[in-house]
Amino acid sequence: MFKKILALLMVLPLLVFCKGNKNNPEAEPNVVVSGERDISIKADGGAITFTVTSNVDWTAEADEEWLSVYPESGEASEEPVVVTLTCEANPKMKNRSCNVFINAPKTSICITVTQIGDPMAGAAPELISGSTVQATNPLVEKFLTEVTYEDKTCKVDTKIFDYYGGFGGKVGEPLTWANWGTDWPDGDMPMQYSIRWSKDALEDGPMTLHMEDALSWSGDLEIAAGSLYVNITNLVPNDSYTYKVTSANGKILAQGSFNTIGTLHQVYFHGDHDKGNIKGGGGRNCRDFGGWKTIDGKTIKYRKIYRGGRLNEKWSPYPLNAQGEKEVLFEGLGAELDLRGESDVMFTPAVAGLDHCAPVIEQGGKTMLVKDAAKTKECFEFVLNSVRSGKPVHFHCSLGRDRTGTLGILLFGILGVREGDIAKEYELTYFAPVGYSVSISDQKSNPTPTFKNTRMSWVYSDVVPYFWELAGDGTFAQGVEKYLLDVAGVPQEDIDEFRSLMLE
Repeated sequence: MFKKILALLMVLPLLVFCKGNKNNPEAEPNVVVSGERDISIKADGGAITFTVTSNVDWTAEADEEWLSVYPESGEASEEPVVVTLTCEANPKMKNRSCNVFINAPKTSICITVTQIGDPMAGAAPELISGSTVQATNPLVEKFLTEVTYEDKTCKVDTKIFDYYGGFGGKVGEPLTWANWGTDWPDGDMPMQYSIRWSKDALEDGPMTLHMEDALSWSGDLEIAAGSLYVNITNLVPNDSYTYKVTSANGKILAQGSFNTIGTLHQVYFHGDHDKGNIKGGGGRNCRDFGGWKTIDGKTIKYRKIYRGGRLNEKWSPYPLNAQGEKEVLFEGLGAELDLRGESDVMFTPAVAGLDHCAPVIEQGGKTMLVKDAAKTKECFEFVLNSVRSGKPVHFHCSLGRDRTGTLGILLFGILGVREGDIAKEYELTYFAPVGYSVSISDQKSNPTPTFKNTRMSWVYSDVVPYFWELAGDGTFAQGVEKYLLDVAGVPQEDIDEFRSLMLE
């Protein structure tokens, strides 16, 4: 009898472990996980491991997609199973957390994994003092430097679809209404760079970026406390800049200088993304009139007139966010001309403090010039008054395409830019995303998100021949001047003053 009892005692531990496996489904689970229940991973990612020893079958799962678990299950066994947790670098400054659950019948063990935020997340390529950097987006730069349009050829051809920017010219899979939100190349956004400083130099409180350029522009931008960098963008090409980052008590964290190259002064102001879509947020399709040459050898001054898409709308705060509003003021804008119609026009500025005008224009093209000639005059006078007052003006409709394009053709024309060059500037809207170059409402009539409004169609081919007709045997600028004088009723002295203020 004693020997039987002794043998039973020796077997009992094995029964406890095996009970509950496939042959013993009613056993009490005994699941042991090694290590801490709170795990930290570095910002640059990597892998960590722990072991699971269980007398029952188990599964492992994470409640966030950024963390992968391997293996995702195991069978009852006396041997511990190594579980590996893996993640990529944290793309944000803030820490992120995830729960990993080891689940078995009647039991669940939770392990919390926290990945440290990357203090340099979102930083653009570093700007090195003394360097020369590209200001214009390379996609736009390629189009502007390679394409030449002759005057009076807008109904002959267009070259815009030969260039990768919007839909046409894309290598591989074309853009569709399903993938434009992730695959659009953002050609309408200028290059950006980051000014950086060491963590050891940080002090309490917010910081300030001060920048100046050789064109007598200067601006100050607040930087959030604890930041190790500030991104800069909206740079004027062929310019020289100095910069200084100071703490709240005046300590200099970074300073230096750099030069820029490029063809166009593009502008972008930050905004929140619409309904989770990663494209379309912010002040898009925006660019400066400055830098374009006239037929008599003069140059349009920078930071006087900007054209682009909407900066606000009735249905939500989108597109500008608080950072975007600060950037508008940092750029130096002082006035806003809203060309939208009754359904979506705003009668208050997108950023508090801007002078504002909203004449309510329903349609671009020749209709805007003739039927709404009085409102077109109002637009011209508001632009002139803004420039006269030293308040750079941003004019826009909803997309920055049709009504904005009409006024843009008129203003470039009266300043004496060659009509073929105006055509190139007009087609730059092609590089803006859906919601600017192409209206989302076009889905039924346009099976792919293709920008149809080239210089060969709608506004450009409607407006430009009209001005050429008014010019007779004269220049395009003379045709636009005749329109302003005889149709819109703008005084000659205003036209002359506008040219003197805008050209150098």
